[in-house]
Amino acid sequence: MKILAEPIDALVFFHKGKIPTPYKFKYVTVPGERETVYVDKILEVDEQKIAGIRSFVYKCQSIIGEEIKRYELKYIIEEYRWELYKM
Repeated sequence: MKILAEPIDALVFFHKGKIPTPYKFKYVTVPGERETVYVDKILEVDEQKIAGIRSFVYKCQSIIGEEIKRYELKYIIEEYRWELYKM
């Protein structure tokens, strides 16, 4: 997987007392088009703290362009920001 760290627009479910759960997101592809991806499976969630910055990293799997792809989404807690971390 290649590290992208690109900001995304995400639709997320927040449940009381639990971590946020991503439902779908939009990102800009290489040709400059916006693509919507539905999160089919969340395989694993890890909490990280790098240089004092807390974040959740979601290892996910979805059908993108008619093939199954794995990727990672990152939620930076202090900045309330989502990014497509790896694909």
